[in-house]
Amino acid sequence: MISSPKELVDAGGLDYSPRVPTTDRSRALASPWIRVWLLLGLAGLGACDATRSQLEGNEHARTVAPLVAAAERALARSDYNTAIASYREAYGLTPWNSRIQRALAAAYAERAGAARHRGGLGSLRAAERDLREALALLPDELTLQRNLALILVEQAARELDPTRSGALREEARGLAPDVVEAAPLVELRVERRLDLAFDLARQGKLEAAIEELERIHLERPQHVGATRLLAQTLVRQGTELAQRSQHGAAAAHFDRAVASYASLENCAGAECDPKELALAHQNRITAWLSADRPNQARRALAEAVDLGLRFPGLARALAEN
Repeated sequence: MISSPKELVDAGGLDYSPRVPTTDRSRALASPWIRVWLLLGLAGLGACDATRSQLEGNEHARTVAPLVAAAERALARSDYNTAIASYREAYGLTPWNSRIQRALAAAYAERAGAARHRGGLGSLRAAERDLREALALLPDELTLQRNLALILVEQAARELDPTRSGALREEARGLAPDVVEAAPLVELRVERRLDLAFDLARQGKLEAAIEELERIHLERPQHVGATRLLAQTLVRQGTELAQRSQHGAAAAHFDRAVASYASLENCAGAECDPKELALAHQNRITAWLSADRPNQARRALAEAVDLGLRFPGLARALAEN
């Protein structure tokens, strides 16, 4: 039985290096995220002094000024929850204070931007909630409207339900038409989601990338780019699992990768690099051997041989097993 990463390499497996496409993926959303606190005139940074002067002689002064100061310190360390809670309390005590109102809106927008950066549909929905809170405070702020439109369009790109996707895009159009025009529907429905999955894989968030790619593959099984990227990411995740000696889980990932490659009509040229296919089969056989599952390894080797692939070292290891 092969039981260590070095032995796997010696046996011809675990030769993986990422082979994600090197061509620039199109960026459907040309409109950048705009940091709202800057465009609100440094509302957070100026709120404390302004509050002290406005509240001089007011019964709430001793309470509100420390709250604003605490919110600003929290923002400086990106502790958005504390900042928002402090600003909300201060604004509740002084609802006439437009400085605190704008600072609170800016804090919501900052937290939304951080959520968007994390990626994932759940994070986008959290960002949407925060931007709606900010707009409830400042309904005419164009920057907030534009950033909400961006979030809605990104959510539309990941929606499998065309009706829901269309509704999100229409709301975004009412907020910032140019954001929607910069993101054509066809491109968003697949290419933008592939872009997001590619970014997740590049950041090492492989399970999240695989989940998104499998959703795309289920929706668009004939999309060659999605299928190939799914197979590549499964191989990468399988390799990392094998390096952690989780050989059974690794083999399962390689099984899925081989199945993904098999769904391509022709593993050649732009559709599939034959070396990728050979690597997936090689690591699949090796992982099953290392998991002490020789029958699965023999079955995997037989399938590879049927495709014209040859792995003499692995065949000898199986014969001796």
